[in-house]
Amino acid sequence: MLYPATFISRGRYSSSVIFLNQARSFGVVQSIFANGLNISFGKYLVFVGTEYGNGVPFGIHIESYLYDRLVAETFIGEEVEWSSDRKLLSFANCNVHIHILLMHEFNCRLELRAGPDHHLAGWAPRMRELALRMDKEPGLGLSLTDALSLTDGREGGSVLERNLLTLSNALKDPQQAMDSNLIKYFIGRGQGLTPSGDDFLVGIMAVEHLLGKAGSGVSQAIRVISRELPSLTTQVSANYYYNATEGYFSTVILDMLAALLNETEFNFEVCAEALLNVGSRSGIDTYYGLLFAILSCEML
Repeated sequence: MLYPATFISRGRYSSSVIFLNQARSFGVVQSIFANGLNISFGKYLVFVGTEYGNGVPFGIHIESYLYDRLVAETFIGEEVEWSSDRKLLSFANCNVHIHILLMHEFNCRLELRAGPDHHLAGWAPRMRELALRMDKEPGLGLSLTDALSLTDGREGGSVLERNLLTLSNALKDPQQAMDSNLIKYFIGRGQGLTPSGDDFLVGIMAVEHLLGKAGSGVSQAIRVISRELPSLTTQVSANYYYNATEGYFSTVILDMLAALLNETEFNFEVCAEALLNVGSRSGIDTYYGLLFAILSCEML
């Protein structure tokens, strides 16, 4: 069936989408969900989905009715072509074309906006209190109360608790190389498109970038083992790692950190709740990663 051409130009796209600097590139629709689909360009993904308040570092966000039009006619395995000359992302069979040039661009890069350990003493209590009040539990295998008590000095009993304590101690010593086997313990741990362990580590990486410590710790360990990521976790999580090593994070994480830095137009509770409400557990796992890194670095 020959569909009439549809051109989508309402929406926004991340400046770090993989194909933007390529003259021509081909991908395939890998997965389709209610609010978005993933296109695979080799090991890299591009997310095309609805605008729901969270800009994805490898994402193109369009209005719901336009996504409904797209998802009604595309299918897993459909070829997608990027043309730099025309600035079009074209779905060949369903004749839908996303006109990037006419969309708004957003930047997911986390800039160094704080001096080392700046404001940490004030960040942790606010984050801890709100997380406990929201009554959300991380998916790592510990209650939030038990997880937080580890950074308060409680000894770890289980393997998970001991590894969390080891990780916390390692974050306090950025001069020492992070044990890649310790990081691999958390990679892919949990269920879903982005397992809990991955969301947790990405949260830690965001704090490392903010504080100018991305050349060590978890961030450096992920760089070292980046080629192994496809065999350790999901392709979606691997793409969040690829972006995080370069300093690109979802906008809900950037907004959360901006609120902690008391930047204007960023309300702490609004930004924190937006992050905590991402997915079923992705938000709380990422939030816990941020808080875990802050608590660990605060003890330097």
